[in-house]
Amino acid sequence: MASLNISNNLLLYGPPGTGKTYNVVNYAVAIVENRPLEEVIAEGYSLALEKYDRYTKMGRVAFMTFHQSLSYDDFIEGIRPVVDDRGNLLYVATPGVFYSFCQSAENPKLLPGENPLADLDVKSDAALWAVAPGGFGDTPEKERAFSESNIPFECLPEGAKIGDVLFSMAAPDETDGVGIITEDPAERKDEAHVSVDWVGVGVRFIADKKQFAELPCKIRGTKVKSYIESLPATDASDAGNCVFIIDEINRGNISRIFGELITLLESSRRKGMPECLEAYLAQLKVMFSVPQNVYLVGTMNTADKSLTALDTALRRRFEFVEMMPDPDVLKGRKVADVELSKLLAVMNERIEVLYDREHTIGHAYFIGVKTIDDLAQCFIKKVIPLLQEYFFDDYEKICWVLGHADNPRKCDFIRVKKRSEFQMKFNLPDIYEIETNYRVYVNPESYIQIYRGSYL
Repeated sequence: MASLNISNNLLLYGPPGTGKTYNVVNYAVAIVENRPLEEVIAEGYSLALEKYDRYTKMGRVAFMTFHQSLSYDDFIEGIRPVVDDRGNLLYVATPGVFYSFCQSAENPKLLPGENPLADLDVKSDAALWAVAPGGFGDTPEKERAFSESNIPFECLPEGAKIGDVLFSMAAPDETDGVGIITEDPAERKDEAHVSVDWVGVGVRFIADKKQFAELPCKIRGTKVKSYIESLPATDASDAGNCVFIIDEINRGNISRIFGELITLLESSRRKGMPECLEAYLAQLKVMFSVPQNVYLVGTMNTADKSLTALDTALRRRFEFVEMMPDPDVLKGRKVADVELSKLLAVMNERIEVLYDREHTIGHAYFIGVKTIDDLAQCFIKKVIPLLQEYFFDDYEKICWVLGHADNPRKCDFIRVKKRSEFQMKFNLPDIYEIETNYRVYVNPESYIQIYRGSYL
């Protein structure tokens, strides 16, 4: 399987309607499953959305939208008023949504997988023990035990015998290896180690935290094989990646929301990296750094210039993926002989000339168009109002965008009001207005005239 090639900090940007929020679903699934994005897209959006919902419920994916009222108190840490049981008003340090997400990402709920030891040959009288050479996690003692096929005698529980099964614990509720004792411990009391056949190095089972809190301990004395077969295994390829999605990231006050997180986000400054940095959170009174397995995926609408521009320091820490209108998504789709892909391509070509490429129209505006009435409603309620905003009600330019291919000044959707005596007397410019006759909008020729004869 090809490895994941997605940055820890990624931002999808482009004009409205280009599928930025739509595509974060594919990115989130690819990151959680540690797979190439192309593989996830090839499987279809319906499956990706189903997985996205499941991973969100597991706590592996979180979604939020930035806005002007959002602050550092909401995102990282803050003081919140709380009324206790006696009616007293208290001010309590409260973790923000991103801080809480990072904490849960330290021990993510792993994806389920097939039980690799369902056919393990276990003696009928075998017992099952939980051990942790050197403690939880990846310890030198544990790595040495796995590589040398043994276990330190002092880590072996009293009463263990040849043929018994050992669970090596990575955490109180998760294994990282399974082995079978191949020497009689009673005959090895004077030795430093007892031989173990580690048949399942890296095998992860989800277990009961209470049961394995103190190690070594006995899990069960009978029916070990059936117990192992019943255990929910986790996917061995699951790297524990977690995704925090920020929609409309430039709608928030970036410096106010992120605070010192701007420094901590950098991939080389993450927890566990050689150049790791920690920040002291004054309200929670803890040291904090961002885990390596946390991925930030943001979206940004480039058309709305009234929004805050991304902080330069934050911009440097993100990788950017441009998402522009794609008329090919609509290729082959006709509505009453109107070719939607050509219609969109020609309008966007004109907008680029009259304004810029950041203010083109996204293909998503036309995805739901099935009939000529749908197209009429799309133009009346979406396309024309968007163009009015883009060109600040400059109807002459709007007319150029929606005008006939052979004469863009002639437009079925924009009409010139009858010149008044005042206009004629002082030679004032024409006044334009939006066509209100619905029959114009359900006439296919009104749209075909826009691209007729175009090379696109």
